[in-house]
Amino acid sequence: MSFLLNKRALLTGLIAASSVAQATPEEGFTIAPSIGYYNMDNHRGVDNSTALSLGLGYQFGNPWAVEFVYLNADSEASVGGSDIGVDQYRLDALYHLAEQGNWMPYLAAGVGTTDMSPGDNNALINAGGGVKYALNQDLSLRADFRLINDTEDHELDNLTMVGLHYVFGAKSAEAKAEPVKAMAQPAKAADADNDGVIDANDQCLSTPAGVAVDTKGCALDSDKDGVADYKDQCLSTPTGVSVNAKGCALDSDEDGVADYKDQCLNTQSGVSVDAKGCALDSDKDGVADHLDACANSAAGSKVDAKGCYVTLTEAKSIRLDVQFASNSAVVNAKYFPQIKKVAAFLKEYPKASVVIEGHTDDSGSAAYNQSLSEKRAKAIATVLTKELGVAANRVSAIGYGEEKPVVSNDTAANRETNRRVVAVISSK
Repeated sequence: MSFLLNKRALLTGLIAASSVAQATPEEGFTIAPSIGYYNMDNHRGVDNSTALSLGLGYQFGNPWAVEFVYLNADSEASVGGSDIGVDQYRLDALYHLAEQGNWMPYLAAGVGTTDMSPGDNNALINAGGGVKYALNQDLSLRADFRLINDTEDHELDNLTMVGLHYVFGAKSAEAKAEPVKAMAQPAKAADADNDGVIDANDQCLSTPAGVAVDTKGCALDSDKDGVADYKDQCLSTPTGVSVNAKGCALDSDEDGVADYKDQCLNTQSGVSVDAKGCALDSDKDGVADHLDACANSAAGSKVDAKGCYVTLTEAKSIRLDVQFASNSAVVNAKYFPQIKKVAAFLKEYPKASVVIEGHTDDSGSAAYNQSLSEKRAKAIATVLTKELGVAANRVSAIGYGEEKPVVSNDTAANRETNRRVVAVISSK
């Protein structure tokens, strides 16, 4: 009997709802998380409990919506305190009434099941209603009250919930209205500059005709440099870079390289520069081309302020402690590092030349010593030209034999001192 009465009440409510002014809610898929209080029928022997629910549904472009709801209200037995699992599944229909400002009331009814474990899984019908308060077009606060009738045990619960209601891809019913109905709507809001943003929301009321604008009605500025796109001649300026009135990165010295890339910010006007904004130095001698009076200096050479080679003012002698095997003129590779110092010095002074002098002690005949000293001097000269790349016309060799001792040959140590090779470097 109770079931028949509740069913009759539900039908009566829906019939009455059809005569109430209809709402035009937003159309789209919906999600509604809620929290509330589940009041159990006294005959159940189950304590009242907190309830959590999640509703997924679809709002049609008319007063009707459907919603599938999962609710959990785990509780305890009134006697003994044993745990009772409460899981409820419902399919509800919602009918929205006339909207009052941000408030939109609705009626609701549906069917489902309640699973109480351990225990029964019984069918239910529910009826009730609620109200939504719109925070914006898509999101609302929601309050809901339901009477839930267990159709098998004939117990009547009630449920009070509060939560959120969100519409995905909302499309208002007004937007779908036919042109004739659109004509019946209130006059279109003022848009003085015809940019598509009404004056009430427009922060830039005098945008030129045809200019693309953002949601605030202001001209688009894609690279956020403070210059609107329709004026910006450099639309991809990096973030944070200072720009001129045309939206292009500043170039203080007007050398064609923007300041944020320029490593030489005060280049003189008219001077050719490289990608870093520095004056070109074609021969890499450290003197910019516009100041270089000798434009083709060899790499690594020493130059003066005009980019020209520095000339040696006096000869430089470098003693080479190269040891030869007895009666040999072959240069061991382990002595090459010493000879490389001579080559490096010649590279710094491209106009200098070197004479390799060979000397011996007075042991043996003078003729033999003369020949040996020449061979050893020539051997080192060959290393300079053949192995280290010094031009042959800059290298010469001479043997002095025993003619130029630096100390007397009266001891073994002195004779070793006199056995020497010296590189004498001078400029022509």
